[in-house]
Amino acid sequence: MKKTKVIALVCVIILIISALCACEITFGEEPTTTTTTTTTTTTTEAPTVPSTTTTTEKKIETDSLDTILNLIKDFPLGTAGSTVKAVQIASRLLNFTEHSNFELGEVKNDYANFLATISDTQKLTYEENLAEIDYIVRKIIAGEELKELELSSYQAIPKRDGKFSLSNYEALYDVISK
Repeated sequence: MKKTKVIALVCVIILIISALCACEITFGEEPTTTTTTTTTTTTTEAPTVPSTTTTTEKKIETDSLDTILNLIKDFPLGTAGSTVKAVQIASRLLNFTEHSNFELGEVKNDYANFLATISDTQKLTYEENLAEIDYIVRKIIAGEELKELELSSYQAIPKRDGKFSLSNYEALYDVISK
């Protein structure tokens, strides 16, 4: 009886292998297909028209200040992977300071609204987390190497000159740290 089960199992395995070979399934690669397209081109002389090219700077998407403040408040400082999460939040904060064209009056208003919606315990957590985020932001601005930045799936996008503005960041930090 035992031999019959073993033989049946071997037969099933052989059947599966042959089915896979017959279907030409490859593991780890996408199947390739070849398509041949033939095109014919006819050219006609067209009058030359002077063209003007305008280049527009691509707008970089940034998170809202409210989103960033909530990320700072909610990230779990001191847990496994929290430094990588802090780097991600620091990158988002830098992107906001560099690419959102924020106005301090709006930031003050948004920050006051944020503080009005959180508890005293959450405010303490926010302040502790902000200190960690600030430390990381300043390292990024200074150009220091951060292995956590390489591990982060969300990296800050610098301005065209490749540098972040410390004065922009400090203006924002002065508001969100009080």
